[in-house]
Amino acid sequence: MTLLRDISLTYASFFSLILFFILFESRYPRKKTVRLSFLIIGPVFATNIVLLFLLGPQKMSTLLLLTCSVPSIIFYWILANHRDGRFFFTFCFADTLSLEIIYITSLLDFFLGNNYIFMFVSRLLLFPVLAWVMYKFVRPFYVDLQHKVKKGWGFFTVIALIFYVLLAVFSSVPTMITQRTEQIPAFVLLLVLMPAIYVHILTTLQHQQKNHEKDEQENILKLQVADMAARMEEYSAANEKFRMERHDFRHKMQTIAGLVEKEQYQHLRDLVLEYSDSVREAPIKPYCPQAIIDAVLHAYLQKAEQKKIAVNVQLIFPEPLPVAETELATVFANAIENAIHACEKLPEEKRQITVKAITVPRFMLQIANSFDGAAEFDENGLPVSREDGHGFGTRSIAAFCRKHDAFYEFKATADTFSLRITF
Repeated sequence: MTLLRDISLTYASFFSLILFFILFESRYPRKKTVRLSFLIIGPVFATNIVLLFLLGPQKMSTLLLLTCSVPSIIFYWILANHRDGRFFFTFCFADTLSLEIIYITSLLDFFLGNNYIFMFVSRLLLFPVLAWVMYKFVRPFYVDLQHKVKKGWGFFTVIALIFYVLLAVFSSVPTMITQRTEQIPAFVLLLVLMPAIYVHILTTLQHQQKNHEKDEQENILKLQVADMAARMEEYSAANEKFRMERHDFRHKMQTIAGLVEKEQYQHLRDLVLEYSDSVREAPIKPYCPQAIIDAVLHAYLQKAEQKKIAVNVQLIFPEPLPVAETELATVFANAIENAIHACEKLPEEKRQITVKAITVPRFMLQIANSFDGAAEFDENGLPVSREDGHGFGTRSIAAFCRKHDAFYEFKATADTFSLRITF
């Protein structure tokens, strides 16, 4: 029956590597990382299996740190994308999960008669389930966590390493834990405490991630509000120039009348062309009474019209606005810019953008545009962009809605993409 024990240990060791691979982020492509692992770690793994059958699990457990863990750490540290606390925490996290299952199944098998059948069957089932859960639910969150949280891993790595070494040593030194029955309660408490500590660590790191995202979104909003302020200044300057031109219109008409009367047609032609050019430089098309929002709509919708996009605007705003005008203008800018980008991929006759705002039954915005029908969304309902330099606008809109407790919905039908914000 010891054959079942040794096979299950070999199986558990293999899945320890699988769990690490699920969380590990290499600086090299996945295929290259797998090939290098077979070439380097494959022989290490095979050697440890041979030693397991030759020396037995008790002797082998005391050598495992040196014969398997240390070579693996050195090898994967060389391949790691993050050569800091993130790597060492990942290694300890994956190995500790494996040790949890190994020791729990060992203890249960011991109390069930120590025939290794329960150990073999339970490990055969539990490790694939754990690997699936890690890949499906933990990996997306954990990889994102490593990218966005770069500080604080060192302290958590020390905790993880202490638990990892403590488990490995407590279980087999000076003898196997099943031979020290008086210490089993303490060992069980350790097995219970360790997952609780890891949950706390990951929760703390996730909280740091959310703070990082909040700061990032606020910085994006600040930059975009500054951009809106600059556009507003440009708009005000253009509007002032237009008012001056309009004020001078009466005088120019008198001049034109005089030139006609004197039949000085060449001078008349030059004056009319000059006036036409000055008017074209500052076209003003008001969309709403709110000056900043109007300036933004003017800038972006004029850009849309230049790209042969049909524009439909129907706006009714409450007085006063429930949010700062500059922030609302930023939302319009982001949404319309995304709409323009989507429309550019279509033939000119299919390009269309609709901008609406209503106040009854509540204040609601909607920006809709024609698009090519290809859209995918993340778990937060935000559209996913595969193009470099895109995606910040939708994240900024989501941050705006979270800040002001507004509801947002991105929706895609066969040929229309829309954003609806409800306050």
